[in-house]
Amino acid sequence: MIKSLKYTFLVILVFFSQLSHAERIRDLVSIEGVRDNALVGYGLVVGLDGTGDQTSQTPFTTQSLSNMLSQLGVTIPPGTNMQLKNVAAVIVTANLPPFSRSGQKVDVVVSSLGNAKSLRGGTLLMTPLKGTDNQVYAIAQGNILISGASASGGGSSVQVNQQSGGIITNGATVERELPSSFGRGSTLNLYLHNEDFSLAQQISNAINRSGRGGSATAIDSRTVQVELPQGTANQSRFVASIENLQVNVGPINAKIVLNSRTGSVAMNKEVILDSCAIAQGSLTIEVNQQENVVQPDAPLAGGQAMTENNTAVSVRQGGGALQKVNSSASLNNVISALNSLGATPNDLMAILQAMKSAGCMRADLEII
Repeated sequence: MIKSLKYTFLVILVFFSQLSHAERIRDLVSIEGVRDNALVGYGLVVGLDGTGDQTSQTPFTTQSLSNMLSQLGVTIPPGTNMQLKNVAAVIVTANLPPFSRSGQKVDVVVSSLGNAKSLRGGTLLMTPLKGTDNQVYAIAQGNILISGASASGGGSSVQVNQQSGGIITNGATVERELPSSFGRGSTLNLYLHNEDFSLAQQISNAINRSGRGGSATAIDSRTVQVELPQGTANQSRFVASIENLQVNVGPINAKIVLNSRTGSVAMNKEVILDSCAIAQGSLTIEVNQQENVVQPDAPLAGGQAMTENNTAVSVRQGGGALQKVNSSASLNNVISALNSLGATPNDLMAILQAMKSAGCMRADLEII
């Protein structure tokens, strides 16, 4: 008897054609030196409605406030016990886009560092944002936006979203420009998103055949080196011209991604299983390949018998009878059968790992 469902596995299938298809170079590679840069800073949020840090447990909040007030000309007498409920210490993070210029705006994320209950309604005071070299590249300040609470059923059901973090749209102003090496060298590296020797060679061939000047060389399975013309403007024009070149991409490797927390499974193509038998707890999975002899319609007319390979997949729980899944050994069907039997995410993770180790599942397995 099939037990009641306790877990539901979400199976997402994205099937790609086995035939090659064309994609733009810009969708397959990233350009050397063209990347975001992480910024981080420590600051204070004021104006909270009694939901700030408990200063008895977060002394750094009181110290930070005293230092800030002293810079503004306000002296706090030593030993003063400041009961601050409207102030919170926070960490501010941002991504500085490539080629950012002074005066441009970027979004920032504000997250509570202490034990503040909520940052709703708070205002972030001027906070320097530093890079890995400890230099200040942006200044953040502004009102924090936090998604609100929702109520349903006449207020009988209330859902409060996470309140200890929020964002400030265009909350930071770029003060220092990042140094860039683009336009200074005679070569540029294109980095493939996925390692593939054949794809690297195809990208190199497409650039060389385009007739746009320069030459490309596949250095390894992830890097294509391109010779550039002199001058920043000429190099920008050349990169723009090759970004939209079409490259024929062959079939990709089968890959399965399993989220061990939610039980969701994503596959980029249909995965067919070979013969195997897996036992996990009370669950048993059997994949059997059988050869069936098919006689021609007129056996006495000189026709020859043909052999067909059929694969039967069965799933069993405990001592129950085997439950036939499908005549095709599709992993999707196996997961659906396990779902109907109430298998847990841990069971699914162990079964997929066992199939991979046994060699009956020809696909890359990634567990997140």
